Amino acid sequence: MKNNHQLLVEKPGEIRRFLTYALCLISVGVGISLLGPLLPFLADKVRVSIGQMGFAFTAQNLGYMLGSVGGSWLYDRFKSHTLMVLSISLMVVMGLIVPLMGTFYALLMVLFWLGLGLGMLDVGANLSLVWIFQSRVGPYMNALHFAFGVGAILTPLILSSVMGWTGGSLTWAIWGLVILFFPGFVMLLTHPSPGHISKNENQSDTTTNTYGLVALLILLIFFCVGVQIGFGGWIFTYVSELGITDLRTASLMTSIFWGSLTLGRLIAIPVSKKVSLASMLLFNLCFLVVVLGLILIWPNRLWMLWVGSAGMGLATSLLFPTILSFAESKLNMTGRVTGLFFLGSGLGMMVLPMVLGQVYEFWGGYQMLLTLFVAALIGLGLMIRIQMKRFADKARD
Repeated sequence: MKNNHQLLVEKPGEIRRFLTYALCLISVGVGISLLGPLLPFLADKVRVSIGQMGFAFTAQNLGYMLGSVGGSWLYDRFKSHTLMVLSISLMVVMGLIVPLMGTFYALLMVLFWLGLGLGMLDVGANLSLVWIFQSRVGPYMNALHFAFGVGAILTPLILSSVMGWTGGSLTWAIWGLVILFFPGFVMLLTHPSPGHISKNENQSDTTTNTYGLVALLILLIFFCVGVQIGFGGWIFTYVSELGITDLRTASLMTSIFWGSLTLGRLIAIPVSKKVSLASMLLFNLCFLVVVLGLILIWPNRLWMLWVGSAGMGLATSLLFPTILSFAESKLNMTGRVTGLFFLGSGLGMMVLPMVLGQVYEFWGGYQMLLTLFVAALIGLGLMIRIQMKRFADKARD
C-alpha cells in the first residue's frame, strides 16, 4: 500500500513534467514540418526557383544537426530548462522574422538558426524525460514522439486556415505557428530542471561495439530519415505545382502524411511487445518500397497520392525510433555511438531533401519520386545486409 500511495503522490508532478516536454515536442514538430507547405510561397517571396528552395531544407537541417549533436554536450554541463528556454526564445525570434526576409541568403541564415534552436530543444526534451523517468521512460518516450506528430499535423492546417482568413498573408500564417512555441516556454519557466544522471565511468566505449554494424545502422538511419523528411517536405509542392490539386487539398495531404505517421507510432506501442524489432524494420521497409512503387505507377492520380501519403506516413513512422531501439539491443550505446546515429539522422534530413529539390528542378516531379524509391530500396538492402551480418556472426560463434 505504501508503494502504491507513493506512486499516486508522484504521479501528478510527473504528468506535469511530461506535459511540459510534450508541448516542447509539439513545437519541434511544427518547426520541422513548416517548410514543406511554405516552400512555394517562400520561393516567390525571395524570387528563386523551387529547386533552389531545396537548399532551405539544407540550411534548417544543418542547424538542427548541429543543435542536436552539440546539445548533448551542453546539457551535461548546464541546467536543461535554461537551455531549452533559450532554444525556444531563438525559435520565436527566427520564426517571427522568417516572413520578413526579402533575400534568399538572408532566409537561409534565419532557417539555419531556427534549426539550431529546434535541435537543441529536441535533445533537451528527450534527455530531461530520461533523467526524470529513467527505467520507466519507455511509454513516456513513445508518447513524446506522438506529440511531435501532433505538431506536424497542425502545421499545414493552421497555415492554410490563417492564409484563408487573411487573404493569403504569409506573415500572419507563420506568426500563427509561432504562437504554438509559447506554451512549452511558459511550462519550462514554471518547473525546475531535472537532476542529471551521472555517467557510469565503468561503461566501455565504442571499442566494444562492432564497427561494421554501427556503420550500417548510420547509413540506414540516413536513408530512412531522408525519405521521411524528403517526402513530407516535397509532397505539397509536387501535387500543387504540377496542378494535380489545389493548395488547400495539398495542405490536407501533407497533414494526412504526418497524421498517419503519428498514428503509426501509436500503434507501435502494443505491437512492439509481440514482434521483434528486426521484423518490424524489415516489414516497414518492404511496405515503404511497395507504397512508393504504387505511387510511381499512378503518379498523377489524386486518389493514389492520398493513399500513398497515408501509406508513407505509416511506413516511415517506426523507422527512426525502432532503429535506435534495435541498436540499443545489439550495441553498447555510449554517448559517442548515440551521437553518430544522430549525425546520420541529421545528414539524412539535410542532404536528401536538397537532392530532391535539384532533381525536381532539372528533371521533374516523377524523377523526384523515383529518387525516393531508390533511397527506400537502398534502406531495405542495408537492413537485409544487417540481418545477414548478424546471422554470419552467430554462425562464427
